[in-house]
Amino acid sequence: MATETDPQHAPETGSESESGLLTERYVELGKAIGFHALLWSLVTIVLFPVLWMIVVSVNQIAFDTFVSDPAAWFSDASMSAYDQMVNETRFLTWFTNSAIVSVSATVVSIVVCLLGAYSIGRLHFRGRQTVATFLLITQMFPAILIAIPLFLVFRDIGLFNTLTGLVIAYVAFTLPFAIWMLRGFYENLPTSLEEAAMIDGCTRVGAVFRVIVPLSAPAIATTAIFTWVLAWNEFVFALVLINDPDKKTLPPGMSEWIGQYSLNWDLLMAGALGATLPMLVIFFFLQSYIVKGLSEGAVK
Repeated sequence: MATETDPQHAPETGSESESGLLTERYVELGKAIGFHALLWSLVTIVLFPVLWMIVVSVNQIAFDTFVSDPAAWFSDASMSAYDQMVNETRFLTWFTNSAIVSVSATVVSIVVCLLGAYSIGRLHFRGRQTVATFLLITQMFPAILIAIPLFLVFRDIGLFNTLTGLVIAYVAFTLPFAIWMLRGFYENLPTSLEEAAMIDGCTRVGAVFRVIVPLSAPAIATTAIFTWVLAWNEFVFALVLINDPDKKTLPPGMSEWIGQYSLNWDLLMAGALGATLPMLVIFFFLQSYIVKGLSEGAVK
C-alpha cells in the first residue's frame, strides 16, 4: 500500500544538496579573501616605512612623487649614500659599539633575571609583591629623569665616556622589563617540577637550571630578543653618558647627520636602513621562538 510523503520531511534532492555545498564554499572563499586582504593590508602598512627608507636612500624624491609615480622610484638610483655612509662617516664604528653594548647588556640582564624572575614568580617570601611593584614603578620614570643622576655618578667613579658604563646603564634600564616578562611565565609552571627534581637529589638551584630553564627556553629567547631591541634602540643614555665620537652608538651618532639648516635625507635613510636590518633579520629567523615564548605558559 502506497504511503504519502510529508512535504516538510521530504529528502533533499541532489540539486538542493549541491546548492548548499556551493553556498558554503562561497562563504568560505569570501572569508579567506577578506582575511588575506586584511592581512596584506597590515603587512603593507608595516613594511611601508622600510620601502620608503630604501627608495629615499637610493633616490631622493618627494613624498607626492613617491605616491603618484612609482616608476620614478629607482629612475635615478645611486648607491652614493651607502658609499658615503661606509667610507666618510663613523657608521661602522657606531654599529660595532651598538652591537657590543646591546649584546653585553642583554647577556647580563638575562643571567640576572633568570634567578630574579624565578624568586619573584615561584618563591613565597615576605616583601615579594613589594619588590615586584617596585620593579614596575621603575619603568614609569622617563629615561631623561634617570640619565642626569647616572651621569653625575658615572663621572665621579670614572665610568663616564666608557662602553662599560653604558652597559651598566642599559642593564639597569632593561633588567626590570626582563624580570617582569619572565615572571609571568614562571608563575604558570607547576610547582611539582621542582619538587620532583629535589626528591631525585637536586638542590633548588640545580632544579632551576636543570628543569625550569630548559622548559622556559622559548620565554628566555623572547625576553632576550626584546631586551636586545630596547638596548639597540636606546638614545638618551647613550647621548648623555658618551661624549667620545669613536665610542658613540648608532642612535646618537646618526643624530649628528641632522644639521640646523640642511638634512641629507639619502644618507640618513641609508643609516636608518642599516640600523634596522639587524632587527629585521633577528625577527625573521627567530619568529618561532617569539611566538612560543609569548604563547606558552605550561609544560608540554
